[in-house]
Amino acid sequence: MSSNVMVNDLPGTSTHSNGVNEFPQNKTINVRFSIQEIERLYKAGYKKPLEDVLRAWKCIEEADYLKDPDNSFFILGGYHGEPFAKRADGYYPSDKVYWGGFCNHGNVLFPTWHRAYLYKLEKAMQNFVPGVALPFFDETCPEALTNGLPEIFTQDTVELDGETILNPLKSFTLPEKVHDTGADGTASIQPPKYNKPKGYNTVRYPFSGLVNNDKQVELSQKYNDTFTCDQATQLLNKNYAAWMKGINEDPKNDDQGGPSPTDPNPTYNGIFHQYVNCLTAPNYTVFSNVTSATPWGKENDGYTFALEDPHNDVHLAIGSFSYDGATVGQEPIVNKKYNIGPNGDMGENNTAGLDPIFFFHHCNVDRMFWLWQKKNNCTDNLTVIDGYAGTSSSDSQGPTPDYGFDVKLDMDSPLQPFKSSTDPSNYMISKDVFNIETQLGYTYGPGSLDLCALASYGEIKTPNVTFTKKMRVYGFSRTKFDGSFVVYAWAVLSTGDKVPLGARSILSRWNVQQCANCQNHIEVDAIYPLPSKALTDYEAKGKLGCEVKSRALNPSTGVRELMSASGEEFQFQVLN
Repeated sequence: MSSNVMVNDLPGTSTHSNGVNEFPQNKTINVRFSIQEIERLYKAGYKKPLEDVLRAWKCIEEADYLKDPDNSFFILGGYHGEPFAKRADGYYPSDKVYWGGFCNHGNVLFPTWHRAYLYKLEKAMQNFVPGVALPFFDETCPEALTNGLPEIFTQDTVELDGETILNPLKSFTLPEKVHDTGADGTASIQPPKYNKPKGYNTVRYPFSGLVNNDKQVELSQKYNDTFTCDQATQLLNKNYAAWMKGINEDPKNDDQGGPSPTDPNPTYNGIFHQYVNCLTAPNYTVFSNVTSATPWGKENDGYTFALEDPHNDVHLAIGSFSYDGATVGQEPIVNKKYNIGPNGDMGENNTAGLDPIFFFHHCNVDRMFWLWQKKNNCTDNLTVIDGYAGTSSSDSQGPTPDYGFDVKLDMDSPLQPFKSSTDPSNYMISKDVFNIETQLGYTYGPGSLDLCALASYGEIKTPNVTFTKKMRVYGFSRTKFDGSFVVYAWAVLSTGDKVPLGARSILSRWNVQQCANCQNHIEVDAIYPLPSKALTDYEAKGKLGCEVKSRALNPSTGVRELMSASGEEFQFQVLN
């Protein structure tokens, strides 16, 4: 099994004459290896694993969404968000003015729904290339922390079957427009806020994908033209690494956990630390989503990230936001001439699923889910705390299609729109996807943060920051902000120095006010660990502060630009 596969070797494989190990696939179970390992083998001369992935991905991207919706990337990617209008597969909501896709976020179905989602996409890949497995992007390996994204996600072209083709993993070209309109396709949101035309190519940080009107198209193009492809890739990789590494506890002390010459790979507060921390979550309910983890943090000692926390940050790191930590030295990239900045598709819930990297990212999220299951001996059963936050269809994002308001969510809840393979008349449920090996027929190859290596993870230090209390920021609504946004928090010491406490990514929609299934729970409530040094000084003379970075409408240009919202309207609370 994959748990016996060593990081630097692939046991049980034969060797080519060029000395490269063959890529193993068990006859009864597929192994999802990291995209970095597959890329390494490709560069070493064994090209088949990566070529199989590229070939399968090319096929699903080219599949006719009208004639072959089950295998069409446009349809599969669109299940997460847009297109919101009637689909070729005939499934669309009839009773909502505006809805946000089938995806489950901010509730206990977040890990299981996305596991079923990946399974269905992988099956589509296998319909074109039998036996191919969806690789995971090992987001926390030393190579990613240093260099950012693997090259296969950023290079423009690839060689496949003797031809040079556009890289299907870098971008996807929409075969039809997508738009935030009503279920009948009419423009019920006036004016429409987040549309993408037919022929649009998905983009990532630092590019802008705002093309909702002619003015946005013009300014986004001018802004995007200020970067060469190589410059954009370098900025993307630098930004990703900054989000991963996090921020210092003490800006004046290079040894206190943040990126520095003496510690280039820290673990405090960045995405890496969040991934490590979420594996310590005490139960599935808290582990599964931010809506459940927040009240748990208010009610219990210590601090626990949910799996959804690092998941959200990766979306925004690849999509649309600079890491704005004081010690990272990265200022938000906003072109003042064009009043526009980064706005990639991964950073917006509406179109994230249409960027190919979405599925490699979520494959790693699913791997973390599996690691947590093995660690807690619950590979065959998951329990939900009945009645807890995150167990209602109205929590966070609101109900998905065919769910009413305040419907109880548990492991028997339907994972729409995914039909059961054993009973196509019914939808899959979470109990169908508990065990990836015995129920779904796949497992994971070696990667960073595997449980056997977690205690002594090579070059990466374990967290060395003491948290005795936490800071809660609350009292403001998602309706004030268009699209996703980031909530930065800090403690101001008596010396006047700011101690950054972290950044919380809110993966949201562009029109929450007119989203019929977003209205019940729209208040943002975030908790940040308060380091002991900041706490001591804060209790004596200091104060707390926060700031929101989002996209705002510039009335003079009609385009979206980065906006900083004053922290004065927010409420703060120090918790044990």
